[in-house]
Order: sequence, then structure tokens, then C-alpha cells
Amino acid sequence: MNNKIFKYIKYLSYVLLLLGVGVFVYFVVASVLYPEPATEFPVGTVGNAMGVNAVALVLAIMFPLINIISNPKGAMRTLIGVVAMLVIFFVSYLLSSDAPVPNPAANGYFTNSAVLKLTDVGLYAGYAIFVIAILVILWGEIRSAVKKG
Repeated sequence: MNNKIFKYIKYLSYVLLLLGVGVFVYFVVASVLYPEPATEFPVGTVGNAMGVNAVALVLAIMFPLINIISNPKGAMRTLIGVVAMLVIFFVSYLLSSDAPVPNPAANGYFTNSAVLKLTDVGLYAGYAIFVIAILVILWGEIRSAVKKG
């Protein structure tokens, strides 16, 4: 029974891959046919007309659920990763500032506090994730060198 499910999931992934390629080709063709989005082809109409947002949302929810059902041990590792990301974003939020910054283009200050706060959160979280990725790569290389030696 379990092998049947994986077989169907494999075929479904092939179908979705072909669907993704088709959507990509559609967007490329649409951008060639309608080169000026502001006048002839309003931004967002292609995705909304095809229901891409709804399909992406359904698939983004469906595939992790399939993964959790088929691999419960992996679900715990995924949960640990999600909690770690939430901690990184929470700490980044605590460190971020909404102080106005100079805006030379407008001869004044950029004062939108929500945008300033979210920008700082994104920057701090990006820095933290980058440092963690470098440390994990180094740890893996050192560990494999010690095991071989």
C-alpha cells in the first residue's frame, strides 16, 4: 500500500513539473506579446486569470501534509526547523529599529515605521541565517575530516 502511494506521488510530481514548465512558458510568451505591463497588460492579471495564487496555496499546504503523513520522523525535524526560524525572526524583530532614516531623493526622512521595522527584521534574519549556514558547512566539513582521519 505504501509503495502505491509513493508511485502516485511520483507521477503527480511529474505532472506538476510539466504544469510548472507550462506556466513558465505562458508567462514568457505573455511578456513577449505584452511588453509594457502598465498600458497593455496590467501587472498581476496573468497570475489571477490562471488562478496561480490559489493553486500555489493549495500545493504549499498539501505537500508538507503528505510528507508528514509519509515520514513522521522527518516531520519532527521539520518542526524543529520551523521553531528555529521563528526564534530567529523573533530575535530579529526585537533587535530591529523603526527610527527614521535620511532620504536624499525626497530631501527629508523616510518615516514609515512599519516598513523600516520589517526591513530591519529581514536584514537581521538574513544575516543570522547566512552565518548559521556558514557554521553548519564548516561543522560538516570538520566532522567529515575528523571521521576520515
